Amino acid sequence: MMIKKNIFLTGSVGVGKSKIISKVIKQLSLNISGFSVAREGKKNNWSSFYLIDASFLNKDEQPRKNEFNRFAFRSDYSKNWEINIRVFDKLGVQLLTNIDDVDVVIMDELGRFELTAFKFQKKVIEVLNSDKPVLGVIKDESNVFLDDIRNRKDVQIFRVTLENREEVYKEVLFLIKQIITLKE
Repeated sequence: MMIKKNIFLTGSVGVGKSKIISKVIKQLSLNISGFSVAREGKKNNWSSFYLIDASFLNKDEQPRKNEFNRFAFRSDYSKNWEINIRVFDKLGVQLLTNIDDVDVVIMDELGRFELTAFKFQKKVIEVLNSDKPVLGVIKDESNVFLDDIRNRKDVQIFRVTLENREEVYKEVLFLIKQIITLKE
């Protein structure tokens, strides 16, 4: 049986997808690269999103948030998002570039804001095609980019709910352990 080395979590906002990733990283003391997202504002009423280095998931310090890594912004909830594609195409690509020495590449999360960030998308696909395992979150909605990822033969998706998140954590932990051991 082929083990699918690219593992993505999906589900509603706030069910604990990123928490599972961070628990797996800490539990296995993983050496990671990739990206994560920092938010500003109130839950379900965010005002800004920032692309940050996933290695912050291993640290206790807070990542820097500034105009260089802010990829989405709105002045208030009724306004449309202002999207800065350059953050994905420059910083996002950079964060997915030096992956040779890592155990796992983190992609938390893939969604809708990067729909026209084609350099970034190309880099994501390149990493999924590489021999590095990927652990990420994929937004629970449909678009061309996300659907292409979902339809890959080497991608396994877990739907996380409040009820099953502990089970999913154990399963993902087991899988990542297996994938890394196979690679050694």
